[in-house]
Amino acid sequence: MDRPAPDSPVLVSAIVDQLRVLGVKRLFGIPGGGSSLALIEAAGRAGLEFVLTRTETAAAIMAAVTGEMTGIPGVVLTGIGPGAASAVNGIAYAHLEKSPVILITDGPASAPHQALDQNALFAPITKLQGRLRPDSGPADFARALEIAMTPPWGPVHFDLSASDATRPAAGATPCPAVPPSPTLSESALESARALLAASRKPVILAGLEARHGTAPAALARFAGALACPVLTTYKASGVLPASHPGFAGLFTGAAAEADVVRTADLILLFGLDPIEIIPGPWPYDSAILDLCAVDATPLPVEPACRVIGDLAGIAKTLAPSLKPSDWTTGEIDAARRDFAEKSALRGAGHTAQSATKAAVQAAPAGTRLSVDSGAHMFATLAAWPAEAPFGVLKSSGLSTMGYALPAAIASALEDPARPVVAVTGDGGMMMSQGELATAVAQGCQITVIVVNDAALSLIDIKQQRQQYRSRGVRTSRVDFAACAEAMGCRAWRVEPGEDLARALSEAFAVKGPSLVDVAASAEDYGNQLTRLRD
Repeated sequence: MDRPAPDSPVLVSAIVDQLRVLGVKRLFGIPGGGSSLALIEAAGRAGLEFVLTRTETAAAIMAAVTGEMTGIPGVVLTGIGPGAASAVNGIAYAHLEKSPVILITDGPASAPHQALDQNALFAPITKLQGRLRPDSGPADFARALEIAMTPPWGPVHFDLSASDATRPAAGATPCPAVPPSPTLSESALESARALLAASRKPVILAGLEARHGTAPAALARFAGALACPVLTTYKASGVLPASHPGFAGLFTGAAAEADVVRTADLILLFGLDPIEIIPGPWPYDSAILDLCAVDATPLPVEPACRVIGDLAGIAKTLAPSLKPSDWTTGEIDAARRDFAEKSALRGAGHTAQSATKAAVQAAPAGTRLSVDSGAHMFATLAAWPAEAPFGVLKSSGLSTMGYALPAAIASALEDPARPVVAVTGDGGMMMSQGELATAVAQGCQITVIVVNDAALSLIDIKQQRQQYRSRGVRTSRVDFAACAEAMGCRAWRVEPGEDLARALSEAFAVKGPSLVDVAASAEDYGNQLTRLRD
């Protein structure tokens, strides 16, 4: 066993050194009284910021979104017991949606009080669990960073006790290595070329893996060479700009896009992860060509061919075999219009769609959208023209409510020059509104739009479809503008018939966080869901 030299750094300093070298800028969380205090101090001395959140769930979501956007693990610190347990939802998001995250919890407990087996708690939703100790901590931490960044990306978890945190660390502090992409299979490439050569009407379905590095540019060249329609998942919104002539709408695996996909004779998956598809039987018979970074989550149907590796490298290798398809621009335009029509809300008064369209007009160029799960999300995503990768932040695999505001804060901190608008329902806002205080404290350039229909509308629809009585899904209409102002935000409340466009223009002009609480209609959600999914 290595013994620490007399001048060895303490364990928390060795950990922070690795994070700093890797490019980590900040840590998120709520400190307990244990190792998290020593970590925060060491981070501050090294120039790394600690962002105090109001819930551990929000801290984990912020870290996960940071990891997705940068490819560098986001870092979460929590206290022992209830602090650790409260981070589960955000870590589950990182696990399902392939985000690199490092979770460090105080502990383990030395007495029955607050004692949980925290490694066991996180084992189903992390790639690695363990305890950091002075004799092996730096090497164990470097390995954990590598594991978090090895595709498929994901979270790792360590306990760290207060006594171990400040003891000298043994051995040199290693630098974590980013693993190389797998070597492309020649036989798989030959099969892919044969499928492409035989196809006259391919369609491309682009997913979350297409957001990173040079993959978006490779996708645009691929789509241009094939002259075929491209559908993106919610999380991949913007990997092909909405203004691109090949963009045909969003892919969910449901009725909204079924006509155009069913017309295709080859379905080409470009970095699509099955967690992005709503559950149900695969509805298409055409052959599938799966281009993916890693063979991780099983598809709902066996592809005819799978090529695994760097997406840009795959696209470059296959480029000489591409030829223009038989799709016409008129067919692609019709598919795009059909998706917009099915996604439209026709209710009276303010709706999620009218609020989003007004936000598109009022928002500065390049504004990023984060959106919560709920009935409002369909119209919001359809109405928002994403023009760049990560143009939309969305939870698709976990589909957790309370996501939009923490995600927007992560965006604003990582990319402060880029404004962000968070669109949430009243249910999601109730779950996360404490983070408005975090946004104020951090001076985040965020505009929050609350589509306030006083109901859990998506669940309300499902309840109605099963002919149950209305129970547990309707609420009183909360004045979120008053709540936001109490936490230091500028805020507007817009009732039916009042000028939503003006309120949004004023909100986007605010320096720092702002909120617009929109009294919205839910009357057409049921019809919209039928058009999209049935």
